[in-house]
Amino acid sequence: MTEKTYRSYRQQLNILRSRGMIIGKGSQGSRVIRILERENYYNVINGYKELFLATPATATKDEVYKNGTTFDEVYALYSFDRDLRNIYLKFLLKLENSFKTVIAHEFSAKYGYDNYLKISNFDDSSGNKIASATKLIGDIQQEIARQMNKNHKVVTHYMTAHGYIPLWVLVNVLTFGKIEYFYKSMKPADKITVAKQFGLQPNEFAKFIHMLALARNKCAHDERFFDMKFRESLHTKSIRNFSTLGIVRAPDGSYTYGTNDVYAISIMFALLLSKTDTKEFISQMRTAFNKLNRQLQTIPATDVMQLMGFGVNWDRISLLKK
Repeated sequence: MTEKTYRSYRQQLNILRSRGMIIGKGSQGSRVIRILERENYYNVINGYKELFLATPATATKDEVYKNGTTFDEVYALYSFDRDLRNIYLKFLLKLENSFKTVIAHEFSAKYGYDNYLKISNFDDSSGNKIASATKLIGDIQQEIARQMNKNHKVVTHYMTAHGYIPLWVLVNVLTFGKIEYFYKSMKPADKITVAKQFGLQPNEFAKFIHMLALARNKCAHDERFFDMKFRESLHTKSIRNFSTLGIVRAPDGSYTYGTNDVYAISIMFALLLSKTDTKEFISQMRTAFNKLNRQLQTIPATDVMQLMGFGVNWDRISLLKK
C-alpha cells in the first residue's frame, strides 16, 4: 500500500492512474492539476471515490478503480454534492427564518418582548430543565455581549437606546442550533402552540428542527452531504400520505429509506414549505440529477440517488402537503 507521504500533484495523478483511474496526459492532466490546486486532492478524491472503487484499499494493497473510471466522473460527483448543498441550504434558511419568526412571536405574545431572560418563563418542571434554561439564558447573554463587541448595528442600537433587544430582533443573530435549544427549553404548553403552527406535534417538531439544524450546518460548512445519515428517524405514521411515496418496506415493516437520510429532509421541506417553494425545490433537484446522469458513465446516477434515499417516485413529495 502506498506510504502516506507528501506527493506533488503530478505524482498524485500518476498514483491515480496506477490504480486504474483514467486521466489523460498533456493539457488534460494540467486541467486536473488546476482543479486539485483549487479544490484539494483530499476533498475530491478521498471524499468521493468510494462509489467508483472495484476493490477498496487494505493494509497491504492499494485500492483499484472500476474499469473506465475517469477523474471527471469523481469530480462530477464532488461538484454535484456542492450543488446539492446550495439547493438544500436555500430552503433550509427559509425554514430557519420561519422557525425563528414563529418562536419569537409566540413567546413574546405570552411573556412580553423582553422577558426571554427570565427563567420562570421556561420549563422549570425539574432540576435538569432548570439547568438547561439557565444555560440557555447564559448563552443568550453571551451572544448579546459578543454582538455588541462586534458593534452589530441593530443589537448595539437597542441595547444603548432601550436597554434590551426584542426577541424578534435577537433571534436574527442566534444560530439555528440555539433556536433549537430555545424551543426545547420552552414550557410544554408553549411548545404545543409553536408546533401547531407547522401542523406537527411537539415531539415531532423537536425532531424536525434538530435534523434540519444538522443538515443546515453540513451545508453551510461545505461538508460531504449527499449520503448524510441521521441518528433520528421520521415518525412516518404521523405524516399524511407518506405511503404515496412508494418507499420499499423491510421485512419488519420499517421503511428502507426516506426516514433518516437526505430524502427525509426533502420530505420535511414538502411538509413545512409552501407549495411554490416545494415545486421549486423539485425542479432544481431534477436539474441536478439530470446533469449528474449526463456526467457519469462508470456508475449510474441512480446509485448516488439511492444513497441519498431518492427512489423512483421521489418527486411525489408534492403530494404530502395538506
